[in-house]
Amino acid sequence: MYRLECMTCGRICVDMGAASCPHDGGFLDVLYDSTEIPLRDELPGIWRFAAHLPLADPEHIVSLGEGDTPLLRSARLGADIGLPRLYFKNEGLNPTGSYKDRIASVGISYLRQLGMSAWATVSSGNAGAALSAFGAHAGANGYVFTLERAPRAKIAQIIAYGPRIMSVRGMGYDPKIDAATWANARKICESNNWLMLITARRYSPQSMEGAKTIAYEICQQMKGDAPDVVYVPVGGGGLISSIWKGFREWRAAGHIERLPRMVAIQPQGCDPLSQAWRLDRAIEPLDDCASAISGIILTAPPDGDLVLNDLRESGGWAVSIADEVTYQAQVELANSEGLFVEPAAAITWAAVKADRVAGRLNGDEKAVCVLTGIGFKDSKAIQLMTDDRPVPLVEVDDIMRLEP
Repeated sequence: MYRLECMTCGRICVDMGAASCPHDGGFLDVLYDSTEIPLRDELPGIWRFAAHLPLADPEHIVSLGEGDTPLLRSARLGADIGLPRLYFKNEGLNPTGSYKDRIASVGISYLRQLGMSAWATVSSGNAGAALSAFGAHAGANGYVFTLERAPRAKIAQIIAYGPRIMSVRGMGYDPKIDAATWANARKICESNNWLMLITARRYSPQSMEGAKTIAYEICQQMKGDAPDVVYVPVGGGGLISSIWKGFREWRAAGHIERLPRMVAIQPQGCDPLSQAWRLDRAIEPLDDCASAISGIILTAPPDGDLVLNDLRESGGWAVSIADEVTYQAQVELANSEGLFVEPAAAITWAAVKADRVAGRLNGDEKAVCVLTGIGFKDSKAIQLMTDDRPVPLVEVDDIMRLEP
């Protein structure tokens, strides 16, 4: 069994559909009666961890085969920088191409559990696609509010699943618009009895439980050990905070003896959390966003305060990476590892390289990069990768004159 408990005042919230504490507006955490996590292998996907997911009855589960993504040891890049125990957790192999499928599976299952028939989200693309796919599978109506300048490939994927989708002028670049969009989304959900499913612990603590299963799987795939350091892209902050929670729960269950250090990565030009970490101050919303790394460009991360606490608790740190370095990392992952990921995922490899040069990594660490989404998500980034690579037209007989 599970309960919702305010992380500020400690009170139990009896409204199981609540997004925040009704007493002080604080974050709600999903807590479980037992620290044990017995596996239920008869359930699909991430639901084998049902003992630590907000589930009352397995009949409510909505699954498309999410989870169980591979943890791949680096073939070349790790050795190139003197980090031989580098691993990539490839979340792009989830059903809609990103880790957001874990969250969508839990969120839409929770919607069914509450007896609701519609949901709404604020998304830059991946969450909207995941929720729309799982919502379609469950027969639930969906409403997506997205960035004015979201990549068309991501929007097209959302449209394909059939929800109502609207872009909000200024969203993603104006913190006042961001805050107003989230507030209005919450209000319309409350007035229509829809479930608000935003991939942030501040707004959807129940569905965000799905993301922590990444940590469970990493430890299982490492044969009961934990990494030394885990690199995670940060936009709103919910992913890294959820993964950290997953590692803590897995240790509490007795499956690992130690915890990793967590590293939060943001793009330069839209890095309010990294700036706060570097200057040892509270997060201050940015006036504008000067980065093009879709999926992790938020001027005011809703879970930022949680992330700062998690970094301190884990002994981790935050890093900012320039866009051009991120795009180069995307090329390197594809060319040297066979991993075609979107820029928001490739930024983790860029951060590992930067930390190795800076001396934050000594080379002995077992490090994991969480690759959050597949490369097909961002068509503009694909053009950047390939525009300077001509495809020559040859005659058929020229094939035999090819020199190795």
